[in-house]
Amino acid sequence: MKNPPFVIEYPVQLNDISIDAKMRSWAVFNYLQDAAGRHADQLGLGLKQLRESDLSWVLSRIRVKMDSFPEYGDILRITTYPSGFDRLFAYRQFILSSAEDGRIFGYAGSAWLTLNPANYRPVSPAKYLTGLPQWEFEGDTFFQGETLGKLSASDRTPEMPQEHRISSTYIDYNRHLNNTYYAMFTEDWLGEKSKSPVRMKEIQINFNHTTGYGETLKCSGNAADGMFYVEGELSSCQKNAFQAQGCYEIIDFQSI
Repeated sequence: MKNPPFVIEYPVQLNDISIDAKMRSWAVFNYLQDAAGRHADQLGLGLKQLRESDLSWVLSRIRVKMDSFPEYGDILRITTYPSGFDRLFAYRQFILSSAEDGRIFGYAGSAWLTLNPANYRPVSPAKYLTGLPQWEFEGDTFFQGETLGKLSASDRTPEMPQEHRISSTYIDYNRHLNNTYYAMFTEDWLGEKSKSPVRMKEIQINFNHTTGYGETLKCSGNAADGMFYVEGELSSCQKNAFQAQGCYEIIDFQSI
């Protein structure tokens, strides 16, 4: 018998909203990350628990599609559950909805790796995790496999480079740049390109190389007709740290 999903609710915080009182799109990643972490703790698969086995969870890919965004004062409900394995990936799905009236804001799918934090080498999650209880869950699959695959680089030369020096405040429990900041840097690049606040309605981020303390991450990309591609290159080694692709909208000052 499969297990029910994990459900958690969050009041939308003041510092997570934009000028129109709706949630910033990059802030969604904070809530998804927290929900996944709390469920993993409950399952005996949390960060501290895996660290005892010299392992750590690392987000490899995530895709978020939002039909609408919660506003300040709303209670965001996140429903999440593991959705299987594929070679080195362990998948997790999310449903974002209103706790008050049940309307769906959006969906997300994610692919995680279990790594040895000493050398960042992946190990098979199927080998290490399937023996644990409560692994099979009920729920739909939104983004998994091919719908959460590799991203192709833009065929246009990336424009408008922005540099971000990774200071200590960006570093997380795994001792590298937290995944939420990649979404923030992407939204920031789009805002500069558009000369206006923006909101990413759909975004997939592939995390291709760890970004550590003291690194400089150069973000650049292309955006046109509501579509975007942004990537980040590490200045120290010229390796691609991440790719982000999706669609966005401009938040119109005049309509607020």
